[in-house]
Amino acid sequence: MKKARKKISLSKLAEKLGLSKSSVSRALSGSPGVSAKTAKAVAEAAKKFGYKKSVPLSRAMSFARSGAAGDFETIAFVNAKPVRDFYGRYSAISKYVSAAKEAARSRGYAVCDIWLHEKNFTPAKFEKLAAARGIRGGIVFGHYYRDSVPAEFRGAMGKLKLVSMGVKSNAPVKSSVFMDRFLMVRGFVERIMRGGYGRAGFIVERFADKCEDGKFTGGFFAAQFGRTGACPIPPLYWENACGKNFSKISEYARKYKLDAIFSYSTDVSEIISRLPIGENIKIFHYDENFADPRTPRISNQKEVGRAAVETLSEMLCTAGRTWAKKPPEISIAPEWARAAPAIPRA
Repeated sequence: MKKARKKISLSKLAEKLGLSKSSVSRALSGSPGVSAKTAKAVAEAAKKFGYKKSVPLSRAMSFARSGAAGDFETIAFVNAKPVRDFYGRYSAISKYVSAAKEAARSRGYAVCDIWLHEKNFTPAKFEKLAAARGIRGGIVFGHYYRDSVPAEFRGAMGKLKLVSMGVKSNAPVKSSVFMDRFLMVRGFVERIMRGGYGRAGFIVERFADKCEDGKFTGGFFAAQFGRTGACPIPPLYWENACGKNFSKISEYARKYKLDAIFSYSTDVSEIISRLPIGENIKIFHYDENFADPRTPRISNQKEVGRAAVETLSEMLCTAGRTWAKKPPEISIAPEWARAAPAIPRA
């Protein structure tokens, strides 16, 4: 009897071709932007090694291309932020979610919005909603704070295939997709210093830096390595619910003779943007809601949303895969928009 050929995974097929999984997936799905040469090579390799294209993904893409009415499957967008209406308030999250929803719908998925902090919303209601809509997985976002995902929801969420979007997670997720924190902070601070600010400080929440294995502060110190004749400036850790934060900022600025400060957190920016830090100190913010023309900008934030949906789609279409205890992480390097002409300092 002829022995059945063992099914090859998308990852293995991509490895044999020397391509990324996303490139192979797009080629197999007939997505635009894939060259005829690549599409042919992928199709031939898939046939040679016995790779079978997932029926759900194939049908979803067929729906997307044909514009047929109705969606093949529903995925959840789980908002763990304490605020429901995050659009416009958090610029990065808004871009991630908008791009992810666009990518999901283009693949034929329907979207179900879930807010974990909805009044009277319980884990039982979460599971009932997921069962009623046939939800097997989704995207979770806005869960940067340690208690953003309530402990009682983790069991219910753990039954789904979830991708953390924007941050590493304390939620029960299978994968995380985010912008590289080290490169992001280093890039911001380097560009601030190129704009003529030689004594730039950095404010970051302590728990955030710990969660990211020190990548925030690592990027800040790396940006200063090119400076000569001065000791590195340390970051200032922002403590939540601490009334001494403002006095700490003033002391920090005086001690290190700062002429600029970079703030990563939107929540921190909301506070310090209203405070008189000092006439000779320029505050730069990561959140574009507080930025000005001199603030460096990241141009590819939407890639986080698109990559999160692509990762989730592969998970939903891969049956029987065993996932590692530590969720795989996809880190996207920031690309920088061309800065506006520097405004002369007073």
